[in-house]
Amino acid sequence: MALNISKYVQLNDFLLLEYEFNREDNYTQLTAGSTTPYSAHTLLGTKQFFTVGGTGICNTDLGLQSVPVNAKRSTWYVNPDNVASYDTYFDIKAPIPQDEYLFDTVKVHIVSGYNFDDIAGFLLQLRAETSTGEMVDLSNFTWIKQVQGNSVLKFSSQPLYLGNRFYDKYVEFKIPSIGQLGGKSGATAEPIEDEFLIKALSDVYIQYSTITDINNYQFTISERVETQLPVQSNADNFNCYIAESTEGDYIEFYATWNFMIIGEYMGDIESGRIPLFTSNNPNDNFEQFNEQYGATNKWVVMHDIQVYEHIPPTTTVLSQRFQFTQEDGFMNPNRFRPVLANSDIDSSYSIDYICRLMNRMDGSQIIRKASFSSPNPKKYGKFFTRINVDNYIPYKVFNRIPGEVPNIVQGTAVPKVKYTKVFYDTTNVVLNMNNEVIPQGTGPLFLKNSDSMYKLKFEKLNTSTQPVERVNVDLSGVYTYSLVFVLDDKTILKVYATGDQNMNPTLGELTFKLTADQVNTLLQQTNNAYSIMVENPDGTKYTFYQGVYFSYSDFSQVAEQYRSLYDVDALNAKITELQETISSLEAENASLRT
Repeated sequence: MALNISKYVQLNDFLLLEYEFNREDNYTQLTAGSTTPYSAHTLLGTKQFFTVGGTGICNTDLGLQSVPVNAKRSTWYVNPDNVASYDTYFDIKAPIPQDEYLFDTVKVHIVSGYNFDDIAGFLLQLRAETSTGEMVDLSNFTWIKQVQGNSVLKFSSQPLYLGNRFYDKYVEFKIPSIGQLGGKSGATAEPIEDEFLIKALSDVYIQYSTITDINNYQFTISERVETQLPVQSNADNFNCYIAESTEGDYIEFYATWNFMIIGEYMGDIESGRIPLFTSNNPNDNFEQFNEQYGATNKWVVMHDIQVYEHIPPTTTVLSQRFQFTQEDGFMNPNRFRPVLANSDIDSSYSIDYICRLMNRMDGSQIIRKASFSSPNPKKYGKFFTRINVDNYIPYKVFNRIPGEVPNIVQGTAVPKVKYTKVFYDTTNVVLNMNNEVIPQGTGPLFLKNSDSMYKLKFEKLNTSTQPVERVNVDLSGVYTYSLVFVLDDKTILKVYATGDQNMNPTLGELTFKLTADQVNTLLQQTNNAYSIMVENPDGTKYTFYQGVYFSYSDFSQVAEQYRSLYDVDALNAKITELQETISSLEAENASLRT
């Protein structure tokens, strides 16, 4: 399991920043003589890190950096063609006697199809706080389209899919690791640590700005996107795992917390015993959240799996991709078996796994990535590997048992077909043309004390016709419908639509079956509300309809209370009256405008 942790910041609609914290003590090797790290004191009193050489190794070369010109850091100087000209803005610069250093990796992912046609480039400042309270510039990375575009920009062999966007190219560079170098000084410190004196656990201070125009090697920034990333937080305990199972021929994947399957930790996260950053007060948007999702958890885990086949010499094919949202069952790993279409010619296969811990109330997310690869693609071909038995000699084994004469009695009567009658209790639900339930559709659902079938029929009132006509609501499609009850102890009783031949979603019909035990449980509740939930193929859910239920023994009493709600003629008359009023007001308004 990888120890490095990546944190993501959405810079704008086109760029996604990935900051990978070094947790594995990985050193960047600098080629002695050709790449030398430097520390420079600017005329503005700031300290800046860069290298002389380094393009392609760590992309921290001075030609990829800018220097602030004024104290407000609004105007900058950049000259990739003459790095010696930077000396005008430096008071002192000196090499750091070190050939390797611990690094953090920074990637700017670029959305597919975006080519920087509207800007000349961008400036990305990354700073850290020193032990004396000052700020040190670890990178003022400057990407200019016309100069460094082809040398620094890379295309992804496996595009990143995140937030409903594909990122197929990126810009990457490395900076001294803020977390690893912080709080170290003195005789035991490395030269780069002693030079910058980064404070222990200093945040990463990030500022992104666009470059619209460069005039005489200077530019002024306008757009500013600022953020801080903590070196350590509770969210660092969240990670993910994927590997081939040791118990069978399948792949296991799951979210982890402190290197263990997340399991019971989800309850602590949900309750707030493990605090995680969210953009809102815990009570904000609760009503909207409850209306959309019902009585369920705010925190969920989202899984995104991509399977790649590698065909010699250089071809990579995305053969399988799926994603789903996990709301429960966190104690057990998720399993799947890849199907490789080209397993006979593949040299290997790999699986990219993106796992997101998401708060559905405000959209806050913690994102982790993992991957798995194997040189044995034939194991997961279209057909399972069969045992070769061509060279085996079969033997027949006989066990002689005396035969018995069967005594068969065959009736002479003509076989008869028995039919089982199934009765459906139908509840009509009527909506207006805006899919809003009108009073006629609020009629109660009456439950019987035995196994019973219940059909709900949804119709619309077409107010554009005279008289008003009823139109069936088309519920067909790849959707899943469920009848949901929230019991008094906050547990949920969910029953899925039967989908039998007596259910026609095209005509607005949904059929559900409730057992006698389920009905008995429901009739003991004080809360007699129910909901019809619809689940989309992407895992999102929403409440389609809400109503109330009663015992069938109370039918007469309840029906009397709801009698007025079933007066369709009165409703139609009221609709006609309101339409005439609207027409009159529209005519009056038109006259006033004239």
